[in-house]
Amino acid sequence: MRLILPTLVVVLACAAAAHASGRTVINDCTDDEVLTRTYTQQEYRDALEQLPADADQYGNCRDIIARAQEAAATKGSEGGSTQGSDKAAAAGEPKSTDRPPDEQLASAKPEDRAAAEEAARVAPTDAVGPGSPVAASDVGVKPAASATSDLPTPVLVLLALLLAGALAVAAVRIRSLVHARRA
Repeated sequence: MRLILPTLVVVLACAAAAHASGRTVINDCTDDEVLTRTYTQQEYRDALEQLPADADQYGNCRDIIARAQEAAATKGSEGGSTQGSDKAAAAGEPKSTDRPPDEQLASAKPEDRAAAEEAARVAPTDAVGPGSPVAASDVGVKPAASATSDLPTPVLVLLALLLAGALAVAAVRIRSLVHARRA
């Protein structure tokens, strides 16, 4: 009976930590759109699955996380803190990024290679070659007619309330003008 409560606390803490791993990556990215650490492939995958719609639509976190996932996979590591690579460089050891990308990918674990291929498939390319036409839809520009439907729900509700308030004030003003004219 005495072990039930501590066991329950440990199980809940582990579940919370497992659920929060992707959230940690998202928080790191949404702070300033820069990842300050290197995370595991699982944390990157969790973050991409849990990325809130507003952060996905209005920020670059999906691209940033996908590129970090690809970079971590091509390094052949499962993640960890960036401090580890700094220590290796300080000790005079060559960084894994000093090797050509093909060699890095060839020496990566199969799951890391699969993650890198998935990240490369999901992440859009930055390069637009000369003579390549770029359509407005390619860069995420939408026609003005659909712009209001892309607003977040709280903003739409606020706008509706402001409109209702303005109509109410106008109605009261018109009513007082009509009564003043009759008198």
